[in-house]
Amino acid sequence: MSWRRVRGVLLQNLYVMRHSPIRIMELLYWPFIEVVLWGFLTNYLAERDADVPGGVTVLLGAVVLWDVCFRTQQEMAMTQLMDMWDRSILNLYASPLRQREYVTGAILFSLGRVLVGTVLLVVFTRVAFGFDILTAGAVLLPAFAALLGMGWALGLLIRAAVLRFGSNAEVLAWSLALLLQPISAVFYPIASLPGWLQPLARLVPAAHVFEALRAFLADGVVEAGHLLAAGLLDVAYLVMGGLVLAAAYRSVRVRGLLSRPGY
Repeated sequence: MSWRRVRGVLLQNLYVMRHSPIRIMELLYWPFIEVVLWGFLTNYLAERDADVPGGVTVLLGAVVLWDVCFRTQQEMAMTQLMDMWDRSILNLYASPLRQREYVTGAILFSLGRVLVGTVLLVVFTRVAFGFDILTAGAVLLPAFAALLGMGWALGLLIRAAVLRFGSNAEVLAWSLALLLQPISAVFYPIASLPGWLQPLARLVPAAHVFEALRAFLADGVVEAGHLLAAGLLDVAYLVMGGLVLAAAYRSVRVRGLLSRPGY
């Protein structure tokens, strides 16, 4: 592992972002639209005295935290997709850059973008809708870390698919996390799902995170079991994602696909 080359990956992505106003705009545009939509919905439910565990504003907190997972997996995928679209990925793989350094740079870059976006969303929700996500207290940091881990694991799988199947797999950058959202218990507990879906939901780290978040906001109880389960699942999926990415890299090298970016 050469941290000099990791720094090079970071700088490359920063230069690309600096010269692409759209990349800067998308950091905030879609998250803000979603927060505004759910903010108005929570105001409406509050006026109707809706009975939601932890209060209706917990829905707004769920939106902010779910965005952490979704944006993390998207940023992980976009760092590779941008290189494929720019036809620079062959140059990167022809350099001394190793796969682990390329991925580490992408992880650090995604972390920076997600942190900036999340901080701005937290400030916005507090000013515009009076919701302070810091009320999640002791649950907030482990929840944030677990959602980052899930996003990185999904990002590794997407990078593997894009590497192996080319631009045909780029749709996964916007759809994979959303495919899992219905069983991630973001806005409702696992118990509200059909019986046959509940075991699947318990295999999703985000489902345990949001169960713990609701329990803390409703009763002040720290569900350590859920947070531990989320962490262990993240570790397992990160290992699996790394292995799948390594296998995809070996496959494209054998097939000579790296010489045909986009395939």
